[in-house]
Amino acid sequence: MNTMDHRIAERRHEVTEERARGRLRWLIWVVILVGAIAAAVWFVQSPVLAIRSIVVTGAERTDPSAVAAGVGAAPGTPTISVRGGEIEAALLTSPWIAQADVTVSWPGTIEIDVRERVPVTSITTERGVFALAIDGVLLEAVEGEPLGPMIVSDLVGRLTVGDRVGHVGTLGAAEFAAGLSPSLSRSTTVSVTADSLSAIVAGYPVVLGRPMDMAFKAAAVEALIASGLDEGSRIDVTAPMRPAVALPQSLLEGETETLEQAQPSD
Repeated sequence: MNTMDHRIAERRHEVTEERARGRLRWLIWVVILVGAIAAAVWFVQSPVLAIRSIVVTGAERTDPSAVAAGVGAAPGTPTISVRGGEIEAALLTSPWIAQADVTVSWPGTIEIDVRERVPVTSITTERGVFALAIDGVLLEAVEGEPLGPMIVSDLVGRLTVGDRVGHVGTLGAAEFAAGLSPSLSRSTTVSVTADSLSAIVAGYPVVLGRPMDMAFKAAAVEALIASGLDEGSRIDVTAPMRPAVALPQSLLEGETETLEQAQPSD
């Protein structure tokens, strides 16, 4: 019995040691795994994989790099913590930026491509004069004498920088102004009413009608003025494919007199 008890005791001891070794191996693997995870976390957040460069295209009036830095995406920031969507959202808060695409590339590059709005005209609102983009966004306040073309409208309300014009007629006026060449647009004023549009282009009064086909109307006005109109003529491009020109009243009166003089006397 003593021999049997001794063998049982040895077996129990072996089993206990085996369990202890198993627990030790498991603990070692846990330590290795935790260490590997910690090393990986340190590595991806280390300067080795930090943002090294920010490449910007399409920006002239804005500074996308500064905007990116403002949301925590400056050079030296761990690449893993940079979110392209956050940068895009921050960029689009600027009225000058119409579209933004941000790509974050490993090991440490941010590529920012923006499409900026361009002022096509100035517009009066109840809060002053502002530069206006063709999509109706007010870009900045105009200080001093506004540059042409100019839109005069009482239908835009108390808008300010960053707001978007929703009035269809005013948007049509902006499209017309954008369609003119710089030599004509500088001296152009477009008036907006509830029913129709009119303009003064290079000194010629222009009837524009409803805010439709405004690019075609701008092209028609351009062609008519280039053809050499008499001073004081009135242009009507309500139907841009069939534009009309009304001669000055003085010229019409002169033609009447000529016709009367040409009649044979009794």
